[in-house]
Amino acid sequence: MGLYKAEGVVLRARNLGEADKVIIFFTHTRGKVEAVARGVRRPRSRLLGPTQLFTYGRYLFFEGKDLDTLSQGEVVESFRSLREDLDRMAYASYVAELVDRSTETGDRHEGLFPLLVAVLRLLSTGDQLSLVARYFELHLLAELGYRPQLGGCTGCGAEQAVLFSAEAGGLLCERCGSADPSAVFLGEEALQSLRFLQRVEPGRVGMLRPSPAALAAMEAVLPAFCAARIGRPLRALEFLLALRAGRE
Repeated sequence: MGLYKAEGVVLRARNLGEADKVIIFFTHTRGKVEAVARGVRRPRSRLLGPTQLFTYGRYLFFEGKDLDTLSQGEVVESFRSLREDLDRMAYASYVAELVDRSTETGDRHEGLFPLLVAVLRLLSTGDQLSLVARYFELHLLAELGYRPQLGGCTGCGAEQAVLFSAEAGGLLCERCGSADPSAVFLGEEALQSLRFLQRVEPGRVGMLRPSPAALAAMEAVLPAFCAARIGRPLRALEFLLALRAGRE
């Protein structure tokens, strides 16, 4: 046990005692870290800013037997807009919960931290929040070893395949689709959009402008696919759906 430094993003927090919090970070070098921030609920705490939800910072931890202890924190990017705008907060919460629920403490995935930071940046300033969420889902799935097969039918290899099957882990043609009644019709535009998102860097996401129908088709398959692979319902996704339903 000892001190270690790590860059990290605050995924969530829970109260502990009268003045402390347990903060869950996803870090670049150690994956998910759970650490006690002592006295952080006091108004003058120096850890108050660096432990705000979604904050990207540099941290100094003391390694413990069960929980680590947060000793110091420095804000790199506060992502304040993600906490002040309801829609941005809802999508950022969904992204953070996906990371939290799909990883274990100390479970490091090489590309996940830079992906998380890049997506939070897009959510904090961009206007295509749903599309950014779909980008994150695709690349998170790839990091976890569940990359959807979008090159052709997973059953027979046919190129003409526009049904998406969560059970099969990708596309099915019409003939193979009969084996999965829950397979969802994507359509050509949605399929090409997913292929584009799967291969580009985060900065190019804004180049894509899918139609409402194509975006709806992507929304119909990827969140459900993520939830199925994680194996548990996502509260942030339920909030997103309720938020949308309340405006219709």
